[in-house]
Amino acid sequence: MIARSTLLLIVALLAGCAGGGGGGDGGRGGGGRCTCEPPGCPTVSFNSNIQPIFNRSCATSSQCHGPNGAQGLDLTAGNSIRNTVGVKATQQPRKVLVKPGDPANSYLLQKITGVDISGILMPQGCPGNPIGGAVCLSADDISAIEEWITECATATPSLP
Repeated sequence: MIARSTLLLIVALLAGCAGGGGGGDGGRGGGGRCTCEPPGCPTVSFNSNIQPIFNRSCATSSQCHGPNGAQGLDLTAGNSIRNTVGVKATQQPRKVLVKPGDPANSYLLQKITGVDISGILMPQGCPGNPIGGAVCLSADDISAIEEWITECATATPSLP
């Protein structure tokens, strides 16, 4: 009975890490399939890693993506996930801002890398002199956002 309970617990934990991706090729950035690799799932914490990036680089003023900011996109704490995950991009409505498990097809990642975008690279003025007190994104910031999207773009904290 104990072995069976342990097995069920392991299966439940693995299922929880498997994500809810919509299939696809299973590769990074491929077809919308969330990935999770041991030992922790997810490895990137939204609250500890991603929201601080938004705070210093995106949600710095009303000119940017604070309350009532550019494109009506509020990336302040408590608003950023619901305003990005599964939400259509205003500049390219056929695209989704954050498509969980599919960073290559997430318009937010495209806007910060300059891939297939309308308008300008974000944060505005980067590289160089960003506006509104923003800070340009580092390669590590971009990598963290990509990994967060790959791991299903949830608010779940990292496991120790």
